[in-house]
Amino acid sequence: MKNSVACPNCNSENSFYNSVCSSCKYYLRDRIYNLDLWTIISSLIESPTKAFRTIIFSEHKNFIFFILFFVSIKYLINARFIAMLSVGEFQSSIGLQLSYLIVFGTTLFYFFIFPLLYKLSSKRNEVNIRFKDTLALIIYSQIPFLFGLIILFPLELVIFGDYLFSMNPTPFIIKGTIAYLFLVIEIGLVIWSIFLVFKGFRTQSQNLFFSLISASVFVVLFWTLIYFCSLIVFTI
Repeated sequence: MKNSVACPNCNSENSFYNSVCSSCKYYLRDRIYNLDLWTIISSLIESPTKAFRTIIFSEHKNFIFFILFFVSIKYLINARFIAMLSVGEFQSSIGLQLSYLIVFGTTLFYFFIFPLLYKLSSKRNEVNIRFKDTLALIIYSQIPFLFGLIILFPLELVIFGDYLFSMNPTPFIIKGTIAYLFLVIEIGLVIWSIFLVFKGFRTQSQNLFFSLISASVFVVLFWTLIYFCSLIVFTI
């Protein structure tokens, strides 16, 4: 396997995520039982590789559903902006709660299906991975959208109010400079998330080309789903 490690005691090959040698039971590294959310968030900013190694090595993948629950709110907000750009003015007949459930359900389904397909693909590329590691990696890579929800979105609401989701006039007409600044930050969050997806796959597989292809497929498919969610949620 391309992402294996050799036991320093018996020199046998072990999976990257093993804490104990499968042959001689020699300890390959310290055991990590749980994840600390704030420590992981700070590590994702300072050293993403270190953060993802900790996530992979941890026996319990804490907070993944907590993160997914809240970032799905941000996905819903982004889906509304996408719908504004793709169809213009619209009047949705679906309530806010149902809209969120559609986006959350679609995201949850995709985040469970992709690790399964990724695992099948990894075997063909001689990369040994676990489903739960991949699931945790892609969810923690969405942390930038958590910042967008908690910090950026409230500021946008305060500044633009009801006009935040308006096409006539748009926020770019009301306060152009600030609107473009927010747009740049929003794009920056997306790019940061894409980078984290790639770093997560790179840390896990230790294969540059395979990680680059996997991250590209994940991102393209995910935002395609968000686009179709925007059509379903905000145009019906």
